[in-house]
Amino acid sequence: MLPHDKFQCLIDLNNQAAVLLATHWIALKQIMAIITEAEMKVAAKMPERRRNEGDANQGVTMWLKHLNRLVDEQHRPYNQWPLWVEAQLDRDRGFFGGTF
Repeated sequence: MLPHDKFQCLIDLNNQAAVLLATHWIALKQIMAIITEAEMKVAAKMPERRRNEGDANQGVTMWLKHLNRLVDEQHRPYNQWPLWVEAQLDRDRGFFGGTF
């Protein structure tokens, strides 16, 4: 388990390295949406695992937008891919195969 003080560094929105890690993680999650959706369809057949993921996916997309805005000018070159993912989702929410 990560000690609290180490975790605080990881979620500090003033820490550009942490923000960059978060934007890349969320962008990867969005690209993996089609795999996640297939997994959810299988899991939905098991009654104890049924749940609606649409709101969660929308929330994660909004979090990506927020984090992308927090990346400062100095670190922006390292954040081009998450910005591209955001742009694709703005154009077509199902671009990576997810359904909303």
